[in-house]
Amino acid sequence: MRVLTRFRRKENHMQRILAYVLAMGCVGTSAAMLVSHDMTLQNTGAAIELNNDAAFRDGLYLGRLAQAENRTMRPPVGRWSTEKDRASFAAGFQQGFGERSSQQK
Repeated sequence: MRVLTRFRRKENHMQRILAYVLAMGCVGTSAAMLVSHDMTLQNTGAAIELNNDAAFRDGLYLGRLAQAENRTMRPPVGRWSTEKDRASFAAGFQQGFGERSSQQK
């Protein structure tokens, strides 16, 4: 009888440990999914912000034209007066210039 009682206690203990491990696994998985989802939203927000930026769109357009005409990658950043606009324009130009070359490979 004592052996059976010890066995049941041990079995109960193991079941509790299993329940705790599974619960922690679910919590960890949920946390990882939330962090991943949050990072995706941040990346999407940055992409939307760039696409709404006139300097970025201008650079994207001119970068595509330069690539189509096989010109060198020299963005004409002087078209924009502020440093923020120049950086956006250069980023758009680089992205537009690199699109075709990456598609052709």
